[in-house]
Amino acid sequence: MLLLLSGCGNLDKGVSNVDNGNKSDGGNMTTGRIDRSEYQAIINDGRYKTSAARELNATKLNSGYNQDNFESGLLRLSHQTFSPDKYFFQEGQKLDYDTIEKWLARNSDDNNQGLNPADESQPIIFQQLMEQDFLKEDGKTLAGMSLGFAFNSVYYSNDSETSISRDELMANARKTINAVLTRVRKMEGLKNIPIVVGIFEQASKEDINGGNYIYTAVSKDGGTTIADFKAVNESHLSLPVASEVKNIATQDGMSTKFNSFQAAVQNFFPNLVGVTGQVYYVDEQVENLTINIETKYYSKTEITSFTQYVGKQVESIFDSVAGNVEVQINSVEGPQAFVAKKPEQKEIISYIFN
Repeated sequence: MLLLLSGCGNLDKGVSNVDNGNKSDGGNMTTGRIDRSEYQAIINDGRYKTSAARELNATKLNSGYNQDNFESGLLRLSHQTFSPDKYFFQEGQKLDYDTIEKWLARNSDDNNQGLNPADESQPIIFQQLMEQDFLKEDGKTLAGMSLGFAFNSVYYSNDSETSISRDELMANARKTINAVLTRVRKMEGLKNIPIVVGIFEQASKEDINGGNYIYTAVSKDGGTTIADFKAVNESHLSLPVASEVKNIATQDGMSTKFNSFQAAVQNFFPNLVGVTGQVYYVDEQVENLTINIETKYYSKTEITSFTQYVGKQVESIFDSVAGNVEVQINSVEGPQAFVAKKPEQKEIISYIFN
């Protein structure tokens, strides 16, 4: 079934399970949500409360691909401890810009808080620290937090590059995480809360897939050390897959499905600029498939016809895909339309922008 919407404004008309926002038990307003699997965020005095280390969060990693995977991946790991149905989300408020910047720096006489080696000949491995907070139903009390630790797989210094092995990365990660937990537990209100920890391996800056989380753990009951980490099985891949490459997308048939979809839409209209995709796997299952179509269309009737055709191709080609499927149709003038299929749903939602 294809549901076609047109116009601008609220997209909730085509989305089920919409939560339009309400007040928390403590009286704070919430953002509401259009997806029950996502967190509602707290609104204070009519404004979204940004991270205390916002500027640092946006600049420390070497690419937007790494940054996106770092942020969204930590939220996904948080779901296992902090259910979106029981907790509200808030950007990190305890660790501010100056604190994190000092911890990320090299240790020195001027900064004994630095967690990277003092020796300039050694690579910086600990690259970024991000905090996400989770509040109880009153919308005020901190129930727990998640800390994302990003470590380099490649260190760039002037004109040189240094590769960092997984063993070296993990040795550094264990030491760094225990040091951070020891410091965090001494902060007001953080002594006994559960803290989700995620270890993110930052990919090289040329890698358009970005990095992945490789291990996670939960620190409980005031713990300041973590002895055992649970492996995280996730991967971000680009589509189409080059002919000489073998990966999970070629093994499970996703590459073939995408190639069929690409050929179908390119044959339907000849003046497409490109069709590319990104697929995100968790435990070797598709969690999310995003396809970007760049067009040269300017006619509303062309876009309407094309969007309906794309919706039917999604319905037939990606019917067996268990995860979320979204197709974004854009032109040089901006977004033109999108098509989506939610997990475990047959209905195809499409929307055409004016």
